Amino acid sequence: MQRAPFFACLSFGLLSALATTAVSQNPSQVRRNPVSQDHAALPYQVHIAPTTLPDGSTSIEAGADTWSARGYDLRTLIAQIYNVDARRVDFPDSSVAGKRFDISVDLPAEVTPDVMQQLLEDAIEKRFGLHITPQSQPMNVYVLTAPAGPGTAMKQHRTGMGEAEVAGFGTDAADEDSARITFYGKDCSGVASSNGISVSAATISDLRRTLEPDLDRVLLDETHLTGSYDFTVGNYADQQELFRRLHDQLGLVITPAQRSVTVLAVRPTASSQSLEAQL
Repeated sequence: MQRAPFFACLSFGLLSALATTAVSQNPSQVRRNPVSQDHAALPYQVHIAPTTLPDGSTSIEAGADTWSARGYDLRTLIAQIYNVDARRVDFPDSSVAGKRFDISVDLPAEVTPDVMQQLLEDAIEKRFGLHITPQSQPMNVYVLTAPAGPGTAMKQHRTGMGEAEVAGFGTDAADEDSARITFYGKDCSGVASSNGISVSAATISDLRRTLEPDLDRVLLDETHLTGSYDFTVGNYADQQELFRRLHDQLGLVITPAQRSVTVLAVRPTASSQSLEAQL
């Protein structure tokens, strides 16, 4: 798994760090990671119960031998485990997809992030009697392009040069080249407005994943820009102003289009009871 970037929202002097997990190298594709033979027999315990958190509250905690999520509906929980936007999860049974849970997975030994993700995928399928497979579907999307290449305000990140402190967090030698994307004056509620964005050592893929949840369509990267960048984006009050800022300051263009998008098709297994009966 790739190293995940650091995302933060800074509002009224408070910092809220958003937990993220690694993603596939091609963000328009959804990977299905089968459990390897070496870890297929690794015992793990899964605990699932209706959530005890109030509406709108969620949390995720991850470690080398444990993982837990609270307050997520089943569709969003699957999206979190596979690290995709929830709109990329095709779950026809909306009455079940919207049920909220507290779920934890405990292992007898520490494992790598790759193995943890494989076991989480395996656990969610087995526990809920689901079959989750990538499937291509036409979808209305936004496409991110760079017709003239990166704008002059996009500076190629120089590895090993170190970084300034971001939102009160210092850096050290092991972390100096971690991707960081910081929103200022944003309440992290999913509203496309901010007092500005600071980006350090982030790829265009990192930027795409960060912006996508606030947009009214999923976002695909067709810039073909490689490497990591340092840049800032000025304040914006809504989605259209954000698009103008990206174009005027960075040379990035976002346009509506239709594309074939790989989604996760979630279906009950043939041998399982109805999900309503299980839940």
